[in-house]
Amino acid sequence: MKLTEEQIDRYSRQIVLKEIGGIGQKKLLKSRVSLIGLGALGSPVAYYLVAAGIGNLKIIDYDSVEPSNLHRQILHFTEDINRKKTESALEKLNKLNPDCNIEIISNRITPVNSKEILRNSDFVIEGSDNFPTKMLVNDTCVNLNIAFTIAGVLRFHGQIMTTVPNEKTACYRCVFGEIGEFPSGMSCSQAGVIGLIPGILGCLEANEAIKHILKVGNLITNKIMYIDLLHNAFNLVDIKRDKNCIACGNNASDLVESYNYRIEDVCQ
Repeated sequence: MKLTEEQIDRYSRQIVLKEIGGIGQKKLLKSRVSLIGLGALGSPVAYYLVAAGIGNLKIIDYDSVEPSNLHRQILHFTEDINRKKTESALEKLNKLNPDCNIEIISNRITPVNSKEILRNSDFVIEGSDNFPTKMLVNDTCVNLNIAFTIAGVLRFHGQIMTTVPNEKTACYRCVFGEIGEFPSGMSCSQAGVIGLIPGILGCLEANEAIKHILKVGNLITNKIMYIDLLHNAFNLVDIKRDKNCIACGNNASDLVESYNYRIEDVCQ
């Protein structure tokens, strides 16, 4: 694969970085990333991955654009209200960078289809707004041995962690355990969210994907990064892999087809 003159010009500010260069840019152009969610987190993820030259991006979202989305979901505009988020995003992303092959799936990810959807990804980014979907993505990626990152936001706060299964780093279930052990809590519609916090967390998720593909820097593994923009607090909390984790532990089994994720209860 040889970079064209147009590509060298487009990605010149990345290529000049010693961590990327021409070889790294080619890796990005050959990479396959899957993104679950095209809302507050997924919008900046998709934008910056496509801008960076990710070659193949699969985006999954079943929802439509609503007026209350627009203060934080930056890929969607006023004229997109009532459109499928996947269609709205695809229109913007194709205009941003024709180098990127974008596949859209306008359906909910479920235990029935999650393996088929995420299989063969180089990296997976979870950007939904609900706990069951995060757990499903966690368990699917662990089972398929695919590195992934999960983030969440509420009010002025955000958190993010990355898991690399073949390095046996802690997974989301190691930290949060069984779904039934935790109340569902308040959603953004109930508790509120400042529009820019998912933008910051989404950029961090995109950065984790790029670093993993290029094998540079340090990923947020065996840690949770916690951000509090109200008090300007940025903390890294150490976490450990649970050897008894039912998803990634020493005696783990394939949960995806047998575990009750309660996806049917999710209402975005």
